[in-house]
Amino acid sequence: MAPLESLTHFPPGSRVRVEFLCDCPKARGRLCAMGITPGTVVEITAGCGGPVCLRARGACMSIGHGLAEKVLGRLAQPVTEPVSQVA
Repeated sequence: MAPLESLTHFPPGSRVRVEFLCDCPKARGRLCAMGITPGTVVEITAGCGGPVCLRARGACMSIGHGLAEKVLGRLAQPVTEPVSQVA
């Protein structure tokens, strides 16, 4: 299993499953209010050392580099099995 990395370490186009948020109540509360919670899959859309732009729960947002460092995750595994169809 891949080690946890902060959101700032993933290139644009990556789909990342959030595994851990920092212990700071203020930062954790801000992230949760934006819908970035453990278990959520976010897509990194841009990030070049400054703010990280991402898509989470159907919304596009940008979070500062410092806050993005406090979100740890791993690359999400792509779905490989076909979706079952009900007849």
